[in-house]
Amino acid sequence: MRGTAAGEPIVSQARTREFDEGYDRTFGDHPPIRGKWVMTPHGLVPADEYVPESRALDAPVMVGRFYENMTAQDGTDISTRARHRAYMREKGLTTIDDYKGEWAKAQEKRAEIAQGKMPSKTRREAIARKMYEIDKP
Repeated sequence: MRGTAAGEPIVSQARTREFDEGYDRTFGDHPPIRGKWVMTPHGLVPADEYVPESRALDAPVMVGRFYENMTAQDGTDISTRARHRAYMREKGLTTIDDYKGEWAKAQEKRAEIAQGKMPSKTRREAIARKMYEIDKP
């Protein structure tokens, strides 16, 4: 046994009978195939025979596929965009995109309150009233 498995450093070694036997055992009796190759999901392909797959950007757009076989929690069929919209309207529901920017505005208000800026006169009066009631004997 030779090589790193036997603790020897990796160096080029002379071609010996053992090497030839190992080579034949590994690769068979045909010589290695030289050239450029391209790795595809289907395996190696010679570079001159390689044809790139079409890009998804060139594919037709398939709108609404994520509605297929979709049902609401109560079992109502909402498998199309129109049925989904009608169900939401009927139940008085909405989607998150109707509140675009609301969380950012609320965060700004919370930051102002945390900095001690009171947002309104009625809030200051309510706090003052509660403080007075707490201090009252």
